[in-house]
Amino acid sequence: MTDTTTKIHLRWGIVGLGQFAAKWASDVLLNYHLDSINGKHVTHELRAVVSTSSLSKAQQFVSLLSCKDKQPTLYDSYQKFLEDEEIDIVYIAAPNAFHYTLAKQALEAGKHILVEKTFTLNHKQAVRLQEISARKNLLVVHGVWTRFLPTTKKLVQLVEDGKVGIVRRVQADLSHNCPYDSSSRLFNPELGAGVLLDNLIYSITWTDMLLLSKTETNPSISSWAIKSKEAPEIDVSTSITLLFDDLLASGTATGSFLTESPKESVLIEGDKGYIKIGRTSRPSYATFTSSTGQEEQLDLPVIEGIGYYYEANAAAIAIGNKQNDLTEYPIKDTIRVLQIFDRCRRDNKISFPESVESF
Repeated sequence: MTDTTTKIHLRWGIVGLGQFAAKWASDVLLNYHLDSINGKHVTHELRAVVSTSSLSKAQQFVSLLSCKDKQPTLYDSYQKFLEDEEIDIVYIAAPNAFHYTLAKQALEAGKHILVEKTFTLNHKQAVRLQEISARKNLLVVHGVWTRFLPTTKKLVQLVEDGKVGIVRRVQADLSHNCPYDSSSRLFNPELGAGVLLDNLIYSITWTDMLLLSKTETNPSISSWAIKSKEAPEIDVSTSITLLFDDLLASGTATGSFLTESPKESVLIEGDKGYIKIGRTSRPSYATFTSSTGQEEQLDLPVIEGIGYYYEANAAAIAIGNKQNDLTEYPIKDTIRVLQIFDRCRRDNKISFPESVESF
């Protein structure tokens, strides 16, 4: 029998060599689910890493990983890194404030990009990157890994199939107790800090998937934010509520550095019942309670490893199909959410230096 599976081997370069990037790379390089993804056999290779502070940091980063192919090339210059013709796509995991500049330079150098959340500091920066990617026919992916997980997709499909009936309310929270630390990027406005960009991108994802994507009408937006006493420019507890008059529905996204999320942090309510979901960013379990009070444990797919590889696989398949955008998570969805974040920042006087806001 002839093997009709298309083989896609994606060569990654990484900038922003922190702990999160190491976890992400370790998960992706394990190359899960190599059988067939929509007729595509996907594998990943780390081809290069860059640290502009020192080569030793790049070496230390690589030492944490299991690189089965040839060892990645180490760079201490981002320009030299981008000139490496063996890099297909750049994973950008630097602090938020650097996303736009690094992404723009990568696109201009002819590289596809996967940018960690939050994609950019404001929607205008995202629009500019979208324009460049369209002009150069390069893929742009926003790394909100929740969107790509099979558990998330299963839950969204259940809701779309009418499990809870007509959706009336969506609520999601992602909170971590993070005491003030002057050395932490979470409290540094020059790095695009604050709970809005760090946590609410996950919380608002559920409203985005279940309500925002179902209407062409702009919702009304209300929000509040509590600022850090030590760093008054930084929000440490924030809430956004969207009211959809045409859908008779509302969505609320919350996040905080002052407390931990409850065990069940996503609630999807409809006229036939509700679904409670454990863990906003990586759904681990879910229960459905009908309007008559009957409770059901929902059967969710099992995820091997952490699950970051799902977004990497989606990028690989799109590149194999010569797409410059993802069908399952187009960049217009990111721009739509960033417009809401811009409004929240404006209403609550959450600002960053002009030097990192420009485009």
